[in-house]
Amino acid sequence: MKVAGGMHCPSLNIFGTFFPSWMLSALIGLVAGVVAYKVFSLPLIKARVTPQPLAYPSIILTITFIVWLFWYGQ
Repeated sequence: MKVAGGMHCPSLNIFGTFFPSWMLSALIGLVAGVVAYKVFSLPLIKARVTPQPLAYPSIILTITFIVWLFWYGQ
């Protein structure tokens, strides 16, 4: 979003304090990653999710970017 004089970083007013909107997107991505971990921990699925140190951060980042693009994308 362009504002006269430069760029504007979207922010949210939470309990009277302004937070950058990327923090909310990251929090939603983190929660989605925990849910994915719980779902993928089922024995039949766990064996197919490899390598796990790459899979879960990738899921978190993907959800974070999707939330950011759909919520704040232009």
